[in-house]
Amino acid sequence: MKTVKFKLISALLLLIIAFSLTNCIISKDDKKEYDQLKARCELESQNKSTVRQVFEAINARDFEKMRTFYAPEYKMTGPRLPNAYTIDSLIQYIQRDIAVFPDWKYSVENMVAQGDTVAVKIAQFGVQANDYMGIKPKANQISRAAIFITVFSNGKLKETWILQDNLGFMEQIGMQLTVKPEDKTKGKK
Repeated sequence: MKTVKFKLISALLLLIIAFSLTNCIISKDDKKEYDQLKARCELESQNKSTVRQVFEAINARDFEKMRTFYAPEYKMTGPRLPNAYTIDSLIQYIQRDIAVFPDWKYSVENMVAQGDTVAVKIAQFGVQANDYMGIKPKANQISRAAIFITVFSNGKLKETWILQDNLGFMEQIGMQLTVKPEDKTKGKK
């Protein structure tokens, strides 16, 4: 019986020594690269978590909490945005949407992170309860898809580029796309 125990203990010690030697063989460069990769993955995971928390704060109508995730110099730009939004003007924009769509929610559909940048696809949805640009509510569910590409600095959202399906959104609330009448005075001398 003592021989069996001795053999088991010896085999276990040999495995521990072999495992320890294998870890010692990893070069300093490999260890440094591993540590950098691990740090990058942790940063990307934290940034994705922050983006989720932003949308959770919006859905909870907790704009003071939302504000804590943004750098003071934050700017949001995108096609069809005549001026960049600051955090204050962004909150005002969201509050205007909520005034028209009181149950307006944001749902994170997909997210990808690379370094300090996070791209997120969201769906926005709610029921129109008040007039929107002169259009009366029809009490039907409205949805809008959007893509946000956000850059972080020191753990805070620094800038965002946004693309929203505003045409689909406007069609759902009853706006109609029409062709502008041709300007017959153009090109005449």
